[in-house]
Amino acid sequence: MRTDATEVLESAIPILAKDRSASMQVIATRSGISRATLVRLFPTRQHLVQAMAQKILDDCDRILTRAEADNAPMEQALTALIADYPPFAQLWNLVYVEPDVLGVPEASTRAEAIFGRTVKLVERSQEAGLLRQDMPATWLASTFCGLAETAWELTLEGHMGARQAPDFITSILLHGAAA
Repeated sequence: MRTDATEVLESAIPILAKDRSASMQVIATRSGISRATLVRLFPTRQHLVQAMAQKILDDCDRILTRAEADNAPMEQALTALIADYPPFAQLWNLVYVEPDVLGVPEASTRAEAIFGRTVKLVERSQEAGLLRQDMPATWLASTFCGLAETAWELTLEGHMGARQAPDFITSILLHGAAA
């Protein structure tokens, strides 16, 4: 049985992504824990949602900080960003697109900053010749987040293996869908 807050958050994030109205009981049951354990870790649904948003935002921040390191070649930075895509899928799905649905509108400010950093990383990738320069960086950053969300959902549903997802994102982002 999961009793660690981080493990519970890891299992609760996809549950809430699929069912934004999921109750504490539903989240606990689908996470494989008792409602009492969930409430001990997160006294209210709002506490749980805030912890989820915080975890997603912290994960994105950590990944971007690594990718933004000036000494890393841009191709390596972009590859690392794509390899660690799930928090960006979760950001797009749970925090950035509909922060008010979760009742954590203050997370949108931090999500906007993270998205801005993602746009800057895309701009650096464009300057390095890795991504198309004729497309707006904001559009390409949104495309990355959308592809990440799709890959994450397909992985959760068993339609794609976890190791396939980064290759899928890279292929579509760098080469498009043309044969």
